[in-house]
Amino acid sequence: MRKIIIRIKIKHFISQFLIFLGTIIYTVMKEKEAQINHDVHPLVLYVEKEDGTYGRLETASFLSKNYLDDYFDKVRKWDAELKEKLDKGEISPVYYYMIMLEMGEGDLASRVGISKWKLRRHLKMKAFEKMNLRMLRRYADVFDIPVSNLLHFTVIKEKDQHKLKITYQKATSNPYISVSKIETV
Repeated sequence: MRKIIIRIKIKHFISQFLIFLGTIIYTVMKEKEAQINHDVHPLVLYVEKEDGTYGRLETASFLSKNYLDDYFDKVRKWDAELKEKLDKGEISPVYYYMIMLEMGEGDLASRVGISKWKLRRHLKMKAFEKMNLRMLRRYADVFDIPVSNLLHFTVIKEKDQHKLKITYQKATSNPYISVSKIETV
């Protein structure tokens, strides 16, 4: 009986949604209006061509053109600001990775298996300095990084970044040691 009621509600919702879609007024774009030169995320649009016919046009997304580059610029700024705070000792590496991986306090605390108040302590350098290796390893597992990355950062000058050929980290049999390899062109 319950399955029947749920199916009826879903069918009613779908029919109401289709009626809503039918009331939307569509505007037809001309081919020149729809063309965007941004090859990162292609998008297919059906537009009115100059001869009055409708056809397919491969272009870029309006959102990616306007906002994607802005988002990556903001991420670079956050990264630089957080590394500066980290260098001054204002925040811990746990805070840095939590922000850069876009995790909330509750999410990170539950993944590590600790309470929120304990996590908040670990976001400050005083408590981070007192953490044992077992706790560091739990954080490293959640962040999917070697434990050594919580204890050091490899920084490459921006002017030298184009000279890099390969950058990677290889895990060793010792979970607290990783091998970083950077080759230049």
